[in-house]
Amino acid sequence: MKGIKCCIKKDIREVIRTGKLILFILMAVGVGIMIMGFTVIFTNIPDALTQELQDFDISSLESMMSTLYPKIVRENMAVFAYYIGFFYSLVMILVCHNILPKERKKGKWVLPKEQGYTVRDIVTGKVLVYGSFAGISVFVCYMIYYFVACTFMTRNMTLGNAFICALIHGLNICFILDYTMLMSVWFKNGIVAAISMIGTVLFAPDILSYLPFGKYLPTYMLTFVYESLDTYSELIIPLIVNLICLVITYLIAIKRADRFLSR
Repeated sequence: MKGIKCCIKKDIREVIRTGKLILFILMAVGVGIMIMGFTVIFTNIPDALTQELQDFDISSLESMMSTLYPKIVRENMAVFAYYIGFFYSLVMILVCHNILPKERKKGKWVLPKEQGYTVRDIVTGKVLVYGSFAGISVFVCYMIYYFVACTFMTRNMTLGNAFICALIHGLNICFILDYTMLMSVWFKNGIVAAISMIGTVLFAPDILSYLPFGKYLPTYMLTFVYESLDTYSELIIPLIVNLICLVITYLIAIKRADRFLSR
């Protein structure tokens, strides 16, 4: 545990020093500002056109705008969550997918190992710190977005529901980044892990939601926040399966990393 604690402290300084913490925060805030701005601008377009073109039927335009960027808290939070899952995850995967393979390739693990640190310490510290900071950034920004949305949108989402969705989405991002970093250790280059996770995050939630067993898979946690659901009991099995898959991924990563250093 002493080795892991030291690695965690080192990785916290690394995340701050390299600007990745600022990137995590700015990405989440940027997505929030983008969706909030689109909601304010696009939902006012039909009203402006009504005044300028009184004989023009804009009912279809109003319907489209209300679907894309609704001024209703629950539905708008779902849009925000989807864009976080899409853009935020994409950037985080691309930024972090090669961190561990690059350190291993450059021999940065050799000296710590000679000082008594294990591969388990190095990988665990990196995964915990990066996943936690990314997840916390999303959680905080989700709650801030909710409070801002409640000031001018129709409120149909309770604070408790928003808190749970924020917590689940923070876990989603944490899981996604951890899977990416752990799987990157499986290969000489992290690009395979990046492609695998990008494909999973972008396509799996939509595809698997149509299958009868889709609710029991880890990707349902993404679907849950994409739809701002409140059926919390449905999260139990996907969360357990997610944790089991993460532990298995972790154990394989440690085994492969140990084998690499023992050559």
